[in-house]
Amino acid sequence: MTTPELLDRIAAATGQPPAAAADQLDRLVTRLVTTLRQGKNVKVKGLGVIRPAREESQ
Repeated sequence: MTTPELLDRIAAATGQPPAAAADQLDRLVTRLVTTLRQGKNVKVKGLGVIRPAREESQ
């Protein structure tokens, strides 16, 4: 699925314009990345758990 397709689905599901869907997606991704950078797991219903990447020791 491409980003425009995802935005169309979000817009259709929420009844909001595509620009609002883009804002929602941006906030979601920002929150996911922030949480993962804090070393915390993110549980996504229907998808599973996203865990932060482990840094490889050199």
